[in-house]
Amino acid sequence: MSQQPSDLLGSPRINRRDFVLFFTVGLFMVSLVVAAVTAVKIQSIDIFGFVLLVPAGSLAFGLTYLATDVISEVWGRASALMVLLAGLALRFVMLLLFLYAMYGEYVFGFIGVAESWSPERQDAFLSILGSSNRINIAGMIAFAISALTDIYIFDRLRRLQAGKNRLWLRNNISTMVSQILNSTVFVIAAFGWTMGWGAIGSLILGQIVIKLAVAAIDTPLIYFLRNLALGRKLFDFRG
Repeated sequence: MSQQPSDLLGSPRINRRDFVLFFTVGLFMVSLVVAAVTAVKIQSIDIFGFVLLVPAGSLAFGLTYLATDVISEVWGRASALMVLLAGLALRFVMLLLFLYAMYGEYVFGFIGVAESWSPERQDAFLSILGSSNRINIAGMIAFAISALTDIYIFDRLRRLQAGKNRLWLRNNISTMVSQILNSTVFVIAAFGWTMGWGAIGSLILGQIVIKLAVAAIDTPLIYFLRNLALGRKLFDFRG
């Protein structure tokens, strides 16, 4: 007898734990892609008269740490590492797809472009995606280093602080340390030698400020998603 679709997938009822897993993995992947594409745009943020330069992808990138911290807390370090490795692999796939979109008609003789695609549009297209490719490569390097650091610190603190109600502490320490590391490596690799070092310093500082703010703000979300996954009261701040 053939199995019904619901039998192949297990229970047809929605499971909160599985939903949170799919949500956090999806959040991680979407944020990773959005951060890579939008980081090419530099925004200026005025904080009480002090202007910081910030890549537009900083906010999206900060959300990737929210996702991996929830996964590490509920499902453990191995699951967080698998999501990280999958994300790095998909960043590489994205790079290949960008290269195809940029240069496919030059490499493959049977591919052309529509008449409406003018040389000016092609130049603008190459300018944006070309910058995104450099940022994508820089992001892969910085993200691999910092995300591994984040997962290691978070898991280490989780083991050392078992039963001490310090999820807020390990979330903030692991994220803040890894974000400082990521911002420094990423900005130098992505923008070094393309602008003055004063601007580079402002970019690094701007990224750190935004990412640390995201790390502090996302702490209640860590508890909310953990509680939803584990069936606890949604505003239970123990653990």
